[in-house]
Amino acid sequence: MVNPLSIYIHIPFCRSKCAYCDFASYPGREDLWEAYFRALFSEIEQASDRERRVETVFFGGGTPSFVPVAFIGEALEGVAKAFDLAPGAEVTLEANPGTLTPEKLAAYRAMGVNRLSLGAQSFDAALLRDVGRIHTPEDVEAAVRMARAAGFENVSLDLMYALPGQAMNQWENTLRRAIELSPEHVSVYSLIVEEHTPIAARAPEIPDDDEVVEMQRLATALLEEAGYRRYEISNYAREGFRCRHNVAYWKRAEYLGFGAAAHSFFSGERFENPAGLEDYLAGRRRENRKRIFSAEAEEEAILLGTRMCEGISLSSFRSEFGRDFPAGREAAVQKLVEGGLAVLDRDAFFLTERGLELQSAAVLELL
Repeated sequence: MVNPLSIYIHIPFCRSKCAYCDFASYPGREDLWEAYFRALFSEIEQASDRERRVETVFFGGGTPSFVPVAFIGEALEGVAKAFDLAPGAEVTLEANPGTLTPEKLAAYRAMGVNRLSLGAQSFDAALLRDVGRIHTPEDVEAAVRMARAAGFENVSLDLMYALPGQAMNQWENTLRRAIELSPEHVSVYSLIVEEHTPIAARAPEIPDDDEVVEMQRLATALLEEAGYRRYEISNYAREGFRCRHNVAYWKRAEYLGFGAAAHSFFSGERFENPAGLEDYLAGRRRENRKRIFSAEAEEEAILLGTRMCEGISLSSFRSEFGRDFPAGREAAVQKLVEGGLAVLDRDAFFLTERGLELQSAAVLELL
């Protein structure tokens, strides 16, 4: 079998843009739906390679659950025709809880979507309104019930902390309500205030650095107590339910991205599609190509590998780069190990819990 492949499909449409959103997403452009999806289907068809087995497909956005279901089904059919879609492939759809119905969920499941990623973000109604989310906490609970009724056995919840005005007890309540819904996977992300977003213009008061760390620690404690194992800085899963698609990213496996703003890593190159709808519809594809040579590939392996709790496999590093880790980085590794931020054993180099909190600084030491 030829090397496995992952597929990312970007759906850049949404009902309204959240206050913190810096992604390529465009509310109020229903007039372009038909043209966009025709271009998307064509892009997938032109990349056809039946020798490549697709192990994961991920529909991200935007809000994939906002557009008509038929578009999602046709895109997935296009992938199955263009590539060898593996039996048991992980097929994820991101969804806003406020856009789901029993009929939609049943249709997704019937077409082959088997993993649902719900953007819950918070179970505090006031916080949700403040950051521009269109759903309520009750919508999240209803979405999980409907998903189970439709046959979904793999549901993930995205949660956000360090929101403007968010207190520790509000964050704890969000975590506990999420755990009560018994999803298979939970992602927890700290708010990052990006320039040129509505939330940045408000200059909001957000929890300070110490509070952010305590929020992350609380998430780890409560989720692990409930049976979720942390496997990456921001991700927790029950046994057998790690997000295979994202693991492929972190392990530098090959993936192709389709649609506006989609990125790819393929045949040793990284490239991307333009983010603008008009540029994408004009046929611009695979721009900003960059060949990743050995030195940069090593740096990527360190940057991405240290995000995962299992860390960097020493045998895999040796196999890919022809030399042992930490060759040339002994002093930095020793400093991190002696500082309690990392562990180097016979099989792997990985960051401790404290090291994960300081991953960016640890990576700078290593690079």
